[in-house]
Amino acid sequence: MNTSNVTMALWIMPIVIQSIIVIVMLQRKLVKVFPVFFSYSVLLPAREILLLFVPNHSNAYSRIYFFGEAIVVALSLGVIYEVIWHLIRPYSFLRRFAFRFFWIVAAVALVLGLIMFLSSSRSDPPLLEIIILAERSVRFLQACWLIVLVLLMSRLGLTWQHYAVGIATGFGVYSASDLALLELRGHLRLITNETLALLNSTAYNVAVTIWALYFVPSRQRKVVVESLPNTDIARWNEVLSEYLQK
Repeated sequence: MNTSNVTMALWIMPIVIQSIIVIVMLQRKLVKVFPVFFSYSVLLPAREILLLFVPNHSNAYSRIYFFGEAIVVALSLGVIYEVIWHLIRPYSFLRRFAFRFFWIVAAVALVLGLIMFLSSSRSDPPLLEIIILAERSVRFLQACWLIVLVLLMSRLGLTWQHYAVGIATGFGVYSASDLALLELRGHLRLITNETLALLNSTAYNVAVTIWALYFVPSRQRKVVVESLPNTDIARWNEVLSEYLQK
């Protein structure tokens, strides 16, 4: 199969699928439930369609792409916050703990990003380097959040039917793949730039497909968790309160 055809298909599919997700969210009135994810799903296809009408290698193309990328990074960070809030909202004693953990991981991601920034050749403009640093930090945060979510699902009584779990899974899978591919290309030199771009697009298509599997089916079963399963909630509250007061 022609590589250019594969590349074109991998570029078109997310635009189509995310446009469908946007329509479904509007129809089911899910915009108020996940406004940040909705904005993210609108922005990416809109940017890609806009770039079709802008000449390649022009200043306008670069500005639209990289400033759009900066907004995407900010929205990606917002989606993490949104998903965390949606999942832990029923459990007041987990809120401060979860967001404290969020900022700890964010700080670690920032430090690791700075290390990569300082150790790189820095041949790109400073603004572009900052955007890349922020993007990698957010990707690291998304991958960590997916791991934490999987570990806590049984304790929080969550199932894979939750919209928020699907959003987190899609971002987590794509972020973990993106970081692994960057490592294979940047430090290990095991793949070429063309292979990196192709595999990265494939990973994003997987993420978009995961979101579609949650939002597009006509009958999405809404799971409401009334209580934590087989867990001493009072003991959880006591332990977390002692931790937060330290």
